[in-house]
Amino acid sequence: MSAISKQISILQHKTDSIRNICILAHIDHGKTTLSDSLISSNGIISSKLAGKVRYLDSRDDEQQRGITMKSSAISLRFTSGERMKFYFNLLFYIEKE
Repeated sequence: MSAISKQISILQHKTDSIRNICILAHIDHGKTTLSDSLISSNGIISSKLAGKVRYLDSRDDEQQRGITMKSSAISLRFTSGERMKFYFNLLFYIEKE
C-alpha cells in the first residue's frame, strides 16, 4: 500500500477530518472549473488542464456538448501544513428543472 493510500485510509476513519462539499450554481457559473481545480490539487489532472478536461463529466454526450447533465462525486485529500489533513467528499450537483 502506498503512503498516500495509507494516509487516505487513516483519514477515512477519523470523522473529525472528513468534510462534505457540494458545488451548486447556475449554468455557466464555474462549477466544472472549480471541481477540476480541486481535482488538480490532488495531482489527478494537470493544473493547466483544469476547467478544460471536465473530469467529472463522465458521459460521452456531456463531453461532446460541453455541459454537465448528471451529478458526480469524488473523494479527495487536502493537506495544509503538517497538522491540517482532511479527506473531503466533493459532490457536483446538477439541479433538475
